[in-house]
Amino acid sequence: MPFSELSIRSLVALFGIPLLLVCTFAGGVVFYLLVAAIILLSLRELARIFAPEKGAGPVRLVGSVGAVALLTDAWLWAGTHWGWLLLAGTGLILIVEVFRDDPQPTAVIGGTVVSWLYLAVPLAHFLWLRGAPGILGTAPGSGPWLAVALWLMVWCSDTAAYFIGFAWGRRKLLPSVSPKKTWEGTIAGLLTAVGIGALLAALLPALAWDVTRGLYIGFLIGVAAIVGDLAESRLKRGAGLKDAGTMLPGHGGILDRFDSALFCVPVLYYLVTL
Repeated sequence: MPFSELSIRSLVALFGIPLLLVCTFAGGVVFYLLVAAIILLSLRELARIFAPEKGAGPVRLVGSVGAVALLTDAWLWAGTHWGWLLLAGTGLILIVEVFRDDPQPTAVIGGTVVSWLYLAVPLAHFLWLRGAPGILGTAPGSGPWLAVALWLMVWCSDTAAYFIGFAWGRRKLLPSVSPKKTWEGTIAGLLTAVGIGALLAALLPALAWDVTRGLYIGFLIGVAAIVGDLAESRLKRGAGLKDAGTMLPGHGGILDRFDSALFCVPVLYYLVTL
């Protein structure tokens, strides 16, 4: 008897979640490589969304080089060279398009630049949240727990939204953007993020959160997760795609799995450092 979608989804999570947690606690180069892999695999899927035919190659190639450069600069030099890296990268993709026979150069140029601003820059904040060399703002020893707290709030919110929406969802949230997302599931996900934030504040002293702070951090992460999910859904619908990819059976692509994190990571980083 073939596995149901839920069974496949659960098996992928069973293997994927421990891997993410091990890399998060390992830190250092291991965590850098994890974030780099998420960005590069997501970028391949984003290239398919922006430039599905001839233009996907330049987005993937130039986009990948630029993404690695931005991430490495964030890791080693706190992003101090991001300005000129973005300028140089934009100039490079413009030059590439001048010499290519491409009917849609705007999609290639736009897709490449968006890949840096939408993927590389937000997820580079994950390195800082976890604790990259020379990054100030997080309490000593709190970095791994902040990263794990983020994972837990996003995962639990997503899981609650999925199951409550599947079982009791009746009112569509934005059917033109995400046909399956319901108000019931969305509210359940938001409340779950709030509850997990408060629970983590009570159980993890390393976070240095009181319960009140845990509640509002959970609320803001829940809102960011919803926006991140809807933003990616809008990109997919614009390209006529149901999923960004097929790498994670039951979940879709890498981008489908980490779309919420693209918004949640910077939110949590600036909440705990500013």
